[in-house]
Amino acid sequence: MDCPYPPAGAALRLALPPPPALSGLLHHFHIEYASAGRVVVPASPLAQLTLFIEGGSLLAPEQGRQGQPRLLNRPFVCGPMSRAMPAEWQPGTTFVSALIEPSRFSGLFGLPLNALLNLPVPLDDAVPGLPYRELQQRLLATRDAARWVALMSDWLLRLAARREHALRAAFRLPAALLFCPAESIALQHGISVRQFERRFLAAYGQNLRDSRRLARYARALAMMMSCPQPLPRGQLTRIAMDAGYHDQAHMVRDFGDLLGQAPGALMAGPDTGELRLLRYDAHSRPAVVQGW
Repeated sequence: MDCPYPPAGAALRLALPPPPALSGLLHHFHIEYASAGRVVVPASPLAQLTLFIEGGSLLAPEQGRQGQPRLLNRPFVCGPMSRAMPAEWQPGTTFVSALIEPSRFSGLFGLPLNALLNLPVPLDDAVPGLPYRELQQRLLATRDAARWVALMSDWLLRLAARREHALRAAFRLPAALLFCPAESIALQHGISVRQFERRFLAAYGQNLRDSRRLARYARALAMMMSCPQPLPRGQLTRIAMDAGYHDQAHMVRDFGDLLGQAPGALMAGPDTGELRLLRYDAHSRPAVVQGW
């Protein structure tokens, strides 16, 4: 696996595809190396497992609540993000994240994904007793990005083997059915609509309506990231139509709610700006946009 390594002190952001054995379980790996400062974690339908190599993230209080920022520097899991989350990375913050397909998370970790919607939770609290200490020690012992991915892949493969029965039994909805009526989906699965809604919520972290919204957004975002910048005139209208929006205004409203910015401005900022988690080089971009 070819992983460019940065000069000393230089920031680096990588996205890498999972090994074939984890295809369908993981979407991609994200590596952040030696970053710092204010950042906006974008909305995403994916769940994640993150382990810090160095530094940590100061998270603002939850919406509608007062209090001090919370320092997150321990391994954590998080469900889908239905809104952007502001944070501030400590100097030198370095971490590796496994971005997990939402329908596979519950089978892998044994807890309903809706309990983690918009909520990063330390791994010790979310899944007490999960054996990850050796993985953490081995990650801390190297600065090789390819080695980080190999170590996390091996750990996840062993976890998946132990959880094989739960993974097989977990509820999964084929992507082609996501925009079908709930009644039709329930009928195909031989269950009531209410049973389907409960299973879907636990497996995907959100109800069907909100999951469709995030899916449209993720598809449109992937198209924007894949296009030459700046976007050609009229391209946003075509992206809106191809992503399943009624029109461009519909897409603009959703992006405003999910990211706090209009889609036309997302790719125009600097690579070091607060939305830098949407900035990947040509080497990394295919791993992020594939599948949407």
